[in-house]
Amino acid sequence: MERGCGVLLPISSLPNKYGFGCFSHEAFEFVDFLASINMKYWQILPLGIVDDVGSPYSTISAFAGEPLYIDIEKILSDDEIDFFKLNSNLSFSEYRSRKNDALRYVFDKLYYSTNIDHFIEENEDWVYDYAVYMVLKDELKVPYLEFPKEYKNIDSVETINFIKTHSEEILYYIFLQYLFFTQWNELKVYANVKGIKIIGDIPIYCSMDSADMYASNKCFLLNRETGMPVYVSGVPGDYFNPDGQIWNTPIYDYDYMRSNHYEWWVKRLKHLSKLYDYVRIDHFRGFESYFAVPYGEDTVIHGRWFKGPGIEIFDEFKRNKINNLILEDLGDISDEVRELRRQTGLAGMKVMQFAFDGDTKNLHLPHLYQANSVAYLGTHDNNTFMGYLKNKDIKARICNYLHLPQDVSNEIVTKMAIENLISTNANVCVLTMQDILCEGSECRINTPGTNKGNWAYRLNPNYKNNKYYAYLKELIKNKNR
Repeated sequence: MERGCGVLLPISSLPNKYGFGCFSHEAFEFVDFLASINMKYWQILPLGIVDDVGSPYSTISAFAGEPLYIDIEKILSDDEIDFFKLNSNLSFSEYRSRKNDALRYVFDKLYYSTNIDHFIEENEDWVYDYAVYMVLKDELKVPYLEFPKEYKNIDSVETINFIKTHSEEILYYIFLQYLFFTQWNELKVYANVKGIKIIGDIPIYCSMDSADMYASNKCFLLNRETGMPVYVSGVPGDYFNPDGQIWNTPIYDYDYMRSNHYEWWVKRLKHLSKLYDYVRIDHFRGFESYFAVPYGEDTVIHGRWFKGPGIEIFDEFKRNKINNLILEDLGDISDEVRELRRQTGLAGMKVMQFAFDGDTKNLHLPHLYQANSVAYLGTHDNNTFMGYLKNKDIKARICNYLHLPQDVSNEIVTKMAIENLISTNANVCVLTMQDILCEGSECRINTPGTNKGNWAYRLNPNYKNNKYYAYLKELIKNKNR
């Protein structure tokens, strides 16, 4: 990756008068802002369909995009939009319901005058199955594992008859994907022309309740008689949660995947490489070895580690010219995981917030960063740096490291940490907007292990009015970023 600096901000966090960021003019203005301060990268979170609390890491499809990101202001008049009573004071569930009503109106108004045949042809290996699955969910009103047996088989007589009688509903879901990908492509092209590369993000696992389980269930480790999972994903205790976490997503059947050269993964990454310039794979360590918990258990106590596909799957990616990956190698990382990342030759991650535990050999200490890495003060799962500095012991260690007096303000420490990060050997450094703006803990994006208060951060519409940007722009230039 070219040496440079970037900003981490989810699409949903962009300013918007309706309270949920989308591909509106504010997104294009944010690209202009990045270019104006010499940024080369914009890192976003997964663009997949978010769950009921707004998380983009538990998506219903590894291929589909979130319709909430569609900008209806480009399509409808103000009076038409006002009819659906969208506003910034709605809860997430209320907003989603009203936006979906508006999108249904868009479909009724525009579908039969829109030529989407080319889009369907380009995406035929996933978009139709996805649409059928969404309509089945709407009708059955249960998650995938509770589907009647006859509807779990996409080729069954019952499913074929269902498709024949629900053609318009299926077209509606395909139309939403057409709008999503058309608008996103416009934004990405604009960013690229402005010199901004997009760093995308994907969760390694798929949701239990997903179109992927429905259309590609052979790729998952299931009891073939009952169709139920054998194991589900999780992690043992770590920095974010000492008790461990059960993610409750299905585990891949790597023996089956190996037999067809990891076709599903190759299709997924080729598809996402059209959306992003670089793809960050969350929980990369799962390719070396993964932690699995028997299905149905409430704790990780009986979880165990299994070997993953290792370098074999990355060799397959290279054979298919997939070389634009960033590997999230954080958490409980073994020597074997580090060796696998080295063998891939792909960039890993460094996070300054993980550096100050007193270990002088901690690889997250900025002076130890290697060129082939992407470095952060913190990611979307971390506290803001201002919030992080509320720990007095941590602040004391950072001040010692940065040669600052102990009584200096947290804002100055944050800005000096940014300067230190930009000065490292890492080819790419990425700053959250919260850290650039010196915002506190109330502005963090996600707190792992909790379900409340996450994914709600919205960038202040007045974000452009900050005297610090001039200094940051000059710093980026002086550090050859």
